[in-house]
Amino acid sequence: MKRYRHVSAPFVNRMKTFLLLLSFTCVACFRALLRPPCHQHHVGPTAVPTFTGMISSPSVHMMCSAADGGKADSEAMEVEVVDEAAKADAQGKEETEEEEDLLSTPAFLKQKLKVLEKELADVQAQTAMAKAEASELSTEWEQKRTRLQTDFDNFKARHVNQTLEAQLDVRIEVLKQFLPVLDNFDRARASIRSEGAAQEATNALYTQMHTGLMATLGELGMKKIEAVGTEFDYNLHMAIQQMPSDEYASGIVCTEMQPGFTCQGKLLRAAYVAVAI
Repeated sequence: MKRYRHVSAPFVNRMKTFLLLLSFTCVACFRALLRPPCHQHHVGPTAVPTFTGMISSPSVHMMCSAADGGKADSEAMEVEVVDEAAKADAQGKEETEEEEDLLSTPAFLKQKLKVLEKELADVQAQTAMAKAEASELSTEWEQKRTRLQTDFDNFKARHVNQTLEAQLDVRIEVLKQFLPVLDNFDRARASIRSEGAAQEATNALYTQMHTGLMATLGELGMKKIEAVGTEFDYNLHMAIQQMPSDEYASGIVCTEMQPGFTCQGKLLRAAYVAVAI
């Protein structure tokens, strides 16, 4: 908060000096106007009185005397003005020195130091408050950013999983449509009898084609379910019948009637089997 000081003493003294000089100038001008000439003008042989000659002689003498007295008074006033101006300047210097001495006193400096310390404390408090607010906002926005990043990562992972699942579902559907073709191929291969070189060559050709076909399907993720000799699993096997078996214990698959397949862990078709009792 600003503190306004009163008008200093030197300024007042200078104003007094200026007013005294102004009054002296006015008196000198008035004296010059009132001073009349004390003689007459003669034109030719006949004297023609001037405007000042029309004034009576006693009046002229009184005015002249008054003008001379005014001159003396003006000179005295001028001396007095100069003295007062000198006194005013001296007094102004003394007051200025007193003010400077007052500003340099230990009490004033201590008070000023207290004010500055209070202002410094206020600034430090405001700075600490601003830092605390900034830290709080930073923590809040950091939490929001973390939540948004987590949501985005979850969305990205979910989108990728959904895409992969959609691709797998399409692949499984295509393989399911192809399984009847594979079954007919197996039936045709089983009907071939190996009773001659021609039939053996045909059987070998069917076997080679079956191996290549299963390799290609394996690249697509299809895998044959193990059936004979494994324990019955209702998730992978479809029990068509139960039969006594000397080779396998009870609950073990003893015969496979139709193969089953999976694709990347998902069931394409359960294997049709017979279980030993």
